[in-house]
Amino acid sequence: MPFLAPTFCIEHKFTFQITERKANLKKAHMATFAQWVHVSAAVVGVGGMGFMLFVLFPSVGVLNDEQRDLLMKFVLGRFRWVTWSVIFLLLASGLYNVRLVWFVPWGPYWKFLSIKIVLALVVFAIVLLLTIPLGILRKFRERRQLWLSVAFALAMVVILISAYLRRGG
Repeated sequence: MPFLAPTFCIEHKFTFQITERKANLKKAHMATFAQWVHVSAAVVGVGGMGFMLFVLFPSVGVLNDEQRDLLMKFVLGRFRWVTWSVIFLLLASGLYNVRLVWFVPWGPYWKFLSIKIVLALVVFAIVLLLTIPLGILRKFRERRQLWLSVAFALAMVVILISAYLRRGG
């Protein structure tokens, strides 16, 4: 019997290592999925803003007022739901991603991450103010191109900070 004790311990340790590897692999898959959701949502959101600024707004000038109003009504209605979905996905995946670096000591990484989060929240606020269909926000929406330009510029800064952090900043 004394010979069986070490064998049992080795098998138990081996089983524990396999279980631990599976758990780590599952965490890695979840982290990859969360990052994919985050990047994909950012691409759709920022790409949508870019499309509106650089393609749609300049192009609607060739339409008469009735056509322009109709097109903008439909485009902005769809854009509203896309942006709200993007904001939800960015918040959910962003919270998950922050959890992964929660124990990184305070320093330059957290300073840049904090700036990135604040700027992203400002972008979210601008987009929400542009897309919430309340009469009180009409004056804000009348300057849609200006505010969308500000949101787009801030989003590009967020992407720059993200790239810096991703590369070990």
